[in-house]
Amino acid sequence: MNNTERYVDLHLHSYYSDGTMSPEEIVRTAVANQVGLLAITDHNMLAAVEELQELAKCYDISFISGVELDSIDQGEDIHILGYGVDIGMESFAAFVKRNREILDDISIRLITDMEKDYENISLKDFNAFTYDRKRGGWKALHYFMEKGLTTKLREGFTIYNQYGITNDSGDYPSIEVVLQQIHEAGGKAILAHPGVSIKETDTVMFRHKLLHLLDMGFDGIECYYPTHSEEITDLCLSTCRDRGLLITTGSDCHGSFGYSQVGELKITLEQLELGDLSKHHIACGVCGEIVDKTL
Repeated sequence: MNNTERYVDLHLHSYYSDGTMSPEEIVRTAVANQVGLLAITDHNMLAAVEELQELAKCYDISFISGVELDSIDQGEDIHILGYGVDIGMESFAAFVKRNREILDDISIRLITDMEKDYENISLKDFNAFTYDRKRGGWKALHYFMEKGLTTKLREGFTIYNQYGITNDSGDYPSIEVVLQQIHEAGGKAILAHPGVSIKETDTVMFRHKLLHLLDMGFDGIECYYPTHSEEITDLCLSTCRDRGLLITTGSDCHGSFGYSQVGELKITLEQLELGDLSKHHIACGVCGEIVDKTL
């Protein structure tokens, strides 16, 4: 089975951000699930991509460098997938690192507020706390369990909501700034899971918001996504075709910390439009080198 017949999954998370699997475990699972092309897109982290470059030398699989970056638009956190980015570009790596610091600062602000309400919670204690990243999630969620405030990781989400300190409150850069950084790093910027990011349920309002975002300079849309309805998927696909935008897919798999599986959508390359990404940013699964080829 060649790459054109195998599946594509361009939205995966390793234990470097909030998933439970190592990059190698992701690759092994992808191969077992007949995925021929993947991207690990950790939240504001590039470490997994560096490992992926080496792993591709040992496995019959191709990959595109990727990252998922947070941005703010009208007070809402909008996720942007950057594909084909040059992870060796110092200015881009610094930008990604800064975005990660902003993400982590949300938890620090939450812990600081919680100090007033809980005797066993303190920022000093939180900073000294360590956890097993293979269990998924992030530090604060494990800290809440350690302190007996929750019994499951995902229960910690409610604490962020309770204190009104959510991702929407992060001091992230604007969409335009994130798009500029991705483009300067030689990459393509994709609107991640619009069916999740866009809160409007009315179709007309959803389309209006979608077009508002796309007008900022996105290169494409993650049209195929596990929780997208058929209506949302079709709307995204038609919009991409009308505008000549890239069409991508992703499971958003976080291992056991999430609900989706690697390659679960079973989308093939023929169902997508990857443009130049399929020519210049795909690594050979045999030698691991970046090659100029069309799959």
